[in-house]
This record gives sequence, C-alpha cells and structure tokens, in this order.
Amino acid sequence: MDENQNMNNGQQTYGNQQYNNGQQTYGNQQYNNGQQTYGDQQYNNGQQMYGNPQYNQNTWAPQEQHGPVSDIFCYLLLIIMPLREIISMVSASSIFQSMTYESIMDGSYMNVMYSGNYVIFSLLSYALLAAFIIFVVIDIVKINKQNYKILGLILFAIFLKPGYYVWRAHLLKRKMAFPIVYTVLYSLLIIAEIGFSMMQAFGLVMNMM
Repeated sequence: MDENQNMNNGQQTYGNQQYNNGQQTYGNQQYNNGQQTYGDQQYNNGQQMYGNPQYNQNTWAPQEQHGPVSDIFCYLLLIIMPLREIISMVSASSIFQSMTYESIMDGSYMNVMYSGNYVIFSLLSYALLAAFIIFVVIDIVKINKQNYKILGLILFAIFLKPGYYVWRAHLLKRKMAFPIVYTVLYSLLIIAEIGFSMMQAFGLVMNMM
C-alpha cells in the first residue's frame, strides 16, 4: 500500500478525494440527498436549479378586480328601445292607411308624409335612435372602465339589440330573471311590429288588385 493511500470503510481514496456515504466526490463537488451538484447549482426537493431561478409550487396570480357599475343608462335604454319600436309601428300604420289605389295613382298619399303628425313621429323616432346610440356608448364605456370585457356588448348593441340587456346582466353577474322576461317581451314586440307591417302591406296589395 502506498504512502498517501488511505482506506475508508474499505474503499480507497486518491489524493484529496473524499467519500460521502460511500459516494466519491471530486474537487468541490458536494452531495445533497444522494444527488450531485455542480458549481452553484442547488437542489430543492430533488429538483435541479440552474443559476438563481426560484421555484414556487403554489404560484398565485391576482384576479382582475371589477368595480361597481351604474345602471342608470341601462334603465334609460330599457325605455327607449321599446318606445322606438312602438313609434315606428304607428308611423308605418299612418302611411299604409293613406295608401289607396287612387292616392298611389295621383301621388296624393305623399301628403301624409308632410302632415304634422307624421313629421312629429319621424323626428321623435330619430331622436330616440340618437339617444340609444349615445346611452349605449356611455354604458359600454362605464363597464369597460371597471375592467369587464365589452366585445359581446358591442356585438349585441349593433347586431342584436334584444340580447343586450340579458348579456349585460350575465356579464355583471346580476339577477337574470327580469332581464330574461324583458328580452322575451321586447323580442315579441319586434316580431309583432314586423308582422303588423307585413299585414298592412299585404292588405294594400289586395286592395289594389
């Protein structure tokens, strides 16, 4: 046996080599729970970490906070939308009633479009349309400021107005009973307006035949 050779637990060491739990280490290598580390690498629960990364198994991401949203402009919209449909129905009815075979032939049915009642209804209808656009924009902006997603509201306001209120209630997590009832009634009103206009047009065609 050489001079510098030592026996440790029946195993041979060379130079500065050391044994730890029956495992051989080289230089500054260290063992942690039976696993080898290199340089500044550290082990955490049996997982290797490189450089300075830190692991947190319980990562928590804060949820987006939503503030309160006022319903005043929504309530105004609930009044404006059906009122505009009713005014449109009345205006269309006055036009169809003035359209007879004789009035169409001589063009006198156009006089009703210049009458006071029709002008008032037309101006009121345009005013309600402008109010609807203004109030729905304000309502959507207020909702957006409270960190809610507004894409669905915009699509409903443009393409499917009857669904705006019920989607708004769903988005803001409000009670759904009244919005659903209102949406159904408003949809029936629109269907009634379309059916009424079709009946008026059909009756006009039958009278001219």
